Amino acid sequence: MNEKNQLVSLIVPVYNARDYLDTCVDSLLHQTYADIQVILVDDGSTDGSADLCDVWADRDARVMAVHQTNGGVSTARNTGLDAATGEWLEFVDADDWLEKETVEELLGLVHDRHAQMAIFNYRSVPADAASNTVRAQEPDYRIPSGILSRKDALDCILAYSGVKGYVWNKFFSRALIEQEKLRFDSQISMCEDLLFNVEYALSSTVTVSTNRCLYNYRNNPNSTSHKVNLESVATCLEAHERMMTIVPKESKSSVLASYAILAEELLLRTYAIDDPSHRDEYRKVLRKYWWHALKRLHSPRYWMRILGGTFCPSLFYPIWNRAKGKHRA
Repeated sequence: MNEKNQLVSLIVPVYNARDYLDTCVDSLLHQTYADIQVILVDDGSTDGSADLCDVWADRDARVMAVHQTNGGVSTARNTGLDAATGEWLEFVDADDWLEKETVEELLGLVHDRHAQMAIFNYRSVPADAASNTVRAQEPDYRIPSGILSRKDALDCILAYSGVKGYVWNKFFSRALIEQEKLRFDSQISMCEDLLFNVEYALSSTVTVSTNRCLYNYRNNPNSTSHKVNLESVATCLEAHERMMTIVPKESKSSVLASYAILAEELLLRTYAIDDPSHRDEYRKVLRKYWWHALKRLHSPRYWMRILGGTFCPSLFYPIWNRAKGKHRA
């Protein structure tokens, strides 16, 4: 089937995103490629977002509004997957937006390279940014362009900076998702997208990447991705344990580096908020895998954190947090 008549499903989990949803959906409906299906999954919103989803569905036949009780972003994405009928899939967060040529460029890219997955660049923008003011802003990172080996794709997804484990800067084949019976694990409340991407990349025979900036990520402190508690992060540790069992030998170091970096960030947080919960667990992971993190981090600042957290956290972190507080003041 030619890419000119392939349907692309755009899945948008919606939870209390009334202030941003219009910008998001407007960017989807004004794509230069028009053969799209927009699936708005209202995840039990209480701020009027549910009604707004229905307004958009009434306004444009390409929009479908699905309502469910609040179950979290993984459940909402799975609901979107179950409703999708497109040959290709793109996930979009409700407070973000796409560049107008995103779908057309990605569809052309996967067809030109006979790929099953595309990875693309993005820019982070302030919470109050308007879609017509940031187009000239450079992306946060540079990412490689071209066909990626499976190891290189996994390295990109697991890297501390750059592509990362987000699902919204990836383009997926629905046929492959259904073939491999992939879904987001609703029991994993952190790193659920990273786990999904790793599982998918392992099945993708050809993965292609582009440095083109096609997605605008709104750095919104009120979004669910910024609301983290120390209990839920245990599921992120579980996600890394599961990834260790499925990645090939040559990619295990990348998983362990991600695991150690995550453990250090969580360990730092326990000192910043003076909550020792899980502190021993995080330090155990860090002490076991710290060397893998050092091999992938190039900033002296993060080297200091990894080494300080590994060998003398009770001394290092109070000093680090005080210095950080003075710097902000």
